[in-house]
Amino acid sequence: MALGDDNTIMSFSIFNFENTHSFHRKALLNAVEKVNSTLPPHKDIVIIVSTKNMIKCLPMMLFRKRSCVVNLIGLGRLYSDYGWIGRLIFNCFIWLYSAWPALAFIVEHETDRRIIQKLTPIPVYKTHGSGLDASGFHIAKIPRAGRIRLGYLSRFHPSKGSEEILESIKTLPDSHEIIIAGWDIGGAKFEDAYRQVASTKDNVTFLGRLDGRSAVSDFFNNIDCFLCPTVREGGCIALQEAIWHRVPFLTTSVPGCDILAERFQCPAVALNDYPDAIQTKTASMIDQDTSDWHDLLTPFLSPSVEQELVTILSEIAHNGRR
Repeated sequence: MALGDDNTIMSFSIFNFENTHSFHRKALLNAVEKVNSTLPPHKDIVIIVSTKNMIKCLPMMLFRKRSCVVNLIGLGRLYSDYGWIGRLIFNCFIWLYSAWPALAFIVEHETDRRIIQKLTPIPVYKTHGSGLDASGFHIAKIPRAGRIRLGYLSRFHPSKGSEEILESIKTLPDSHEIIIAGWDIGGAKFEDAYRQVASTKDNVTFLGRLDGRSAVSDFFNNIDCFLCPTVREGGCIALQEAIWHRVPFLTTSVPGCDILAERFQCPAVALNDYPDAIQTKTASMIDQDTSDWHDLLTPFLSPSVEQELVTILSEIAHNGRR
């Protein structure tokens, strides 16, 4: 059993959601509330969400001797963007957490689970992503007239394929148009570049940051194909949003996206091939049958992931300290 200082079964608290969005953590928040309602109110296990917070929290975990669960929502840019040095640093943090404070890790797909299992002897659990909350969304498809309508919605960064999108829109054929929405992770490099191209081409529209859930639905309802180039993902909420709106997508053949591409029969290509694929593959995708996509998406929705997390956290709480 998981025992605190007063011999009660331990329950959970959550470290802050810095570098992530609490709206996309509703499955975790609800699961913690449900599990804690069955346990004594002695909050002793800290749930740390994201690689950034895992790094930030390590001194507190070690010096205060707190038990924790590390919820990796993808392995982060440290793992994907900085070559072997970044991966070595990432691995060191996994080893340090495994040596003392962590009771378990939670990841969002099987590829990440295999990677973490090679680095630690403690349990590594898997969910179907973070859980898509579709509240506030609506489907009201705007009929296409003329050009094939592409859409790119992202936080802009080289790891999100923003360079490939910029390269593509500069030579986008007149048979296609693209709507771009989002903002830079840091600075305004891509925002400025997209805005400049949009000012010179009538088939490129730059919206900037979308305001609210209804605006996200309006974006998806106004496109025929969603573009999601990326270096690596966890559950990839953006793709799940496109799927919920029944919009076919072109993505990259990387962990976190390959699972969804296979399940929903959409193309996934190497990042280097992405600009060419926009012109060669999107035209054949616009008439894809998406009538069963809501059923296929069920395991990735918030209620399903919430139940997975309830089972996982209950097991962790009752297994206790190592």
